[in-house]
This record gives sequence, C-alpha cells and structure tokens, in this order.
Amino acid sequence: MRFEVVLQQHSLRMVDDTVQEFKTREKQKPVHHQPPGPALPGEPPPCPALAGDEAKGQARLLTPLSAPDAFAAPLQPGGLRAAPARGLSRTLPRHGCDWLPLGFPAPVAAKRSTSLAPGNPQEMQSKGDPAETMVLPIPGEPSDNLRRLRQRKVVLGEERKLAAWALATALLGILLMVLHTELAWFGHCQWFAYSFMVKCLITLSTAGLVILILAFHIKEIQLFMLDNSLSDWRIAVSAPKLGLVGLELLVCSLHPLPVGDFPCLDPKPSQTFLFLSDTDLLLSLLMFLRLYLVPRAVLLRSSVLGNASYRSIGSLNKIHFQYPFVLRVMVNSQPGRVLLIFTLGLWLITFWVLSVCERQHMDEDEYLGRYLWLIPITFLTIGYGDVVPETMCGKVVCLFIGVMGVGCTALLVAVAADKLEFSRAEKHVHNFMMDIQCAKEMKCSAANVLQEAWLLHKHTKRKDGQRTRKHHRRLLAAIHMFRHVRIKHRKIRDQVNAMVDVSKMQMIMWDLSSSLSSSHQELEKRIESLDRKLDEMTRLLTALVESKQQQEQQTL
Repeated sequence: MRFEVVLQQHSLRMVDDTVQEFKTREKQKPVHHQPPGPALPGEPPPCPALAGDEAKGQARLLTPLSAPDAFAAPLQPGGLRAAPARGLSRTLPRHGCDWLPLGFPAPVAAKRSTSLAPGNPQEMQSKGDPAETMVLPIPGEPSDNLRRLRQRKVVLGEERKLAAWALATALLGILLMVLHTELAWFGHCQWFAYSFMVKCLITLSTAGLVILILAFHIKEIQLFMLDNSLSDWRIAVSAPKLGLVGLELLVCSLHPLPVGDFPCLDPKPSQTFLFLSDTDLLLSLLMFLRLYLVPRAVLLRSSVLGNASYRSIGSLNKIHFQYPFVLRVMVNSQPGRVLLIFTLGLWLITFWVLSVCERQHMDEDEYLGRYLWLIPITFLTIGYGDVVPETMCGKVVCLFIGVMGVGCTALLVAVAADKLEFSRAEKHVHNFMMDIQCAKEMKCSAANVLQEAWLLHKHTKRKDGQRTRKHHRRLLAAIHMFRHVRIKHRKIRDQVNAMVDVSKMQMIMWDLSSSLSSSHQELEKRIESLDRKLDEMTRLLTALVESKQQQEQQTL
C-alpha cells in the first residue's frame, strides 16, 4: 500500500512538471502576422501560409476559416486559423503550392489546397479579430533514448530466437546421440554404416550449436552496450565473461567424434563384442550437459521478461530477472505441473543413462525391466536391494538420483501442504463455525455443572450417601469438561484474533486518521475565527484610542 501511494505521488509530480513546462513554452512562443492575398481569376487558389522557424524545428499552418477541419484557434487577419503543420515535404509534385502535407495523395492534397482558399477577405477582416497565432512543434527525429529502446527490443527478439534455435539444435544432437548408441547396441557391426552417418550428423549439429552460441553472446554484448550507452564493445567484454563463454563452448562441443579405431572394419574381428569405447561412452553421456539451455530459453520466452510492468516494478525494487527468479515464479504459479515435468524428465534421463552404464553386464532381455524398476525405488529412497548397479558409472548415477529424490520429495510435501491449506475466506468460515460450536458446548457444560451441583446439594440434604457420591463424581467430571471446552474456545478465539488483527488494526488506524483530520480542520476554523475576532478587536481599540486622542486635543 505504501509503495502504491509513493508511486502515485511520483506520477502526479511528473504530470505537474510536464504541464508547467508546457505553459512556460507557450508563453515563450513568438507571434506572427501573415495577411493573405485574394485569389485572382484563372489562378490556382493560394496556399495556406506557413510561418515559423524551420531552423528551430517549429512551424504553423494558417488555414482559412472556410476550411472544414479548421482548428479552434484564434482567428487571424483574413479569417485564418492556426493549425499544426504535421510533416511538410518539398519532394511531392506541386499542385498550386510549393509544398504538400505528408500523408496526403496528390489529388487529395490539391483538393485540400483549393478548399483552403480564402473566401471574401473584406467580410472576414470586418470582424476585427485579434491577429494572434500559436506556434506548434513539428515532430522531428526520435530521441536517442527512444532509438535505443527500439534497438533493444529488436536485439532482445533476435536473442530470443537464437536461444530457441540453440535449444532445438542441442536436443537434436542429444536425440542423434541416443540413436547412435542404440544402433551400436542392437545392430552390432551390421548397422555400422548407419551408426557412422549418425555420428557425422552429431558433429554437424555440434558445429551449428557452437555457431548459435557465439551469435547469442554477440547479441548479449550488443544488449549490454545499449543498456549502458557504450560505443566500444571491448568495454562490455571482461575476463569472467570470456571465461563463461569459453566454458559454455567447451560444454556444447563435447560429443563422440567420428574418428579413432573401428573394430567393425577389422578383417578379423574379435569374438567379444565391444559396445562403446570408454571415451565415446563418456562423451555421449556428457552431451546431456547441453540441457542447461532449457532454463535460458524458458527465461527469454517467459512473460515475466517480456512484461513491461514486471520489469518496471522489478527495477524499482532492485530485482534481477535471472533464472532463479523465473523458476520461483513458475513454481509458485504452477507447482504441480513443474514438479511433475521435472520428475518425469529426470526419471527418463537417468534410466537411459543407467542402462547405458550397465549395458556390458546385462542381457538384451533385461533392457527395460531391471533398471526401470531401480530408478523409482532409488528416487523414493526405498532401496529394496533386489537390483543393484555393478559399474562405477551406474553407482554414481544411483547416488545422484537418490539425492535428487530427497529434494523432490521435500518439494512434493510442500506442494501438498500448500494445496491442503485453507484459504483466508475458508479459515474465517471454519473458525466462525468452530467458535459457535464451542460456545454451545461451553453453555451445555456450564448447565451440566449447575445441574450436578443442585442434585448434589439436594441429595446431601436428604442424607442419601450413595446418590451424593454419584452426583459428586458427576460434578467433578462436568467441571473438568467445562474447563476443557473453555480452553478450546480460548484457542479458537486466539486464532480468530490473529487473523483479524491486521485488518482490524488497519480500520482502527483509518478511523484515528479521519478523526484527527476532522479535528484538525475544526481547529483551523476556530483559529481563523479567533484571528478575525482579534482583528476586529484591534480595529475597535485603534478607533477608541484615536477618538480618545481627538477628544484630548479638543479639550486642550
């Protein structure tokens, strides 16, 4: 609330400054006198008079009174009114004038020039209107700030497209890598030619990805230069920036190269089948590091970055629109969808990576069963122990999926708790009904206490020992129940007070403010009345003293 009030006050001050500046400029504008000449027969009608200082970028267009779209400006000698000359051009063909307004075709401009011809100058001059005109500015070239904003919008759009293309190229390379791995496992040496072609396509996609990453960083440098009004690109390039760009290029360039030894081309192949070499296996799995491009594309495509209101309010509060902020916005707006997509994607990727790591220790029939079961069991930190990884790569993958499972389980519990929590209105309704129910229970308990006390007194007088002890026990139980219900009712009242305290305090402060304002106004009125009475008394005393002095002078 306080921030909105400050923002409104700042906007009102800006509007007041703009109006004051406009009034100051209007007072400083010169006054011109341009009497028109009558149109001779056989000649085209005269052009509207143009007055102003073109060197200063200001001009006015004097239109006759007979023009249908004349502005409501003061009349000039000869029935002319002042109108803004919006963009004058000297390059169009002439139609009885030396110039034509921009945006009008030639025939329309000719008709407009004819309609602007003065009618009866003597009749118009007989009115005796003041010859006073207004000088209105001609829209010139856009300012430097506006030009930079337009360039920034264009560069940001190009950067968004480059990020999308880079992500698509990275995903294409990962899909080709998966295809190459599966061809090497199922096809053995029979599909070697297809596997080699896919490997070459992976290299081509990697080269395209590196080019796109370089173009993206060039656009980032241009964006930084526009934001900081720089003219030298070397100022925007620093050693940490170059290090990050080099690391990104290194990560994107990792892929299995179509070079090295090919056992399938050996005329005497070995009896033991080699699935993938250790180098190719490591480079293939490291290609999943390209998925870091996903949050970048999401950031540039998000409505948070493209929304001008978001950016304005965020800049006022010193908020940087980076990946963590966008991730928090998405998790807060759609927590279930984000968590589901992240969990399923993590399961699929780790399942395939674990199956690749354990290919040498499993049969083709066990391709899906064992490790598709191992991933969710490890993710949920259950660990039955019926399936275990045998290679170091598989153990590292299981350790990673276990750690991620702990974090995702905590997020799942937080999302479930948030969904199960009452809203503010639901809390009010629930607490109100519980308050009514507890009030009824407390009344019933109090009535039971009174009833048992009366029965105890009654049977005590009758000296009935058995019934006296019975009602005594019931009286103690009723008192205990009454105390329990009263404590429960007090807790519910505390919860209700905790919810209403903020709004109640706001209402109290508003009432106090309004009462103080009214009392202040009343006090001002009383002070003004006292001031008037004091002035009247001073005037009467002055008149009395003067009359007294006059009487003394007369007596002397």
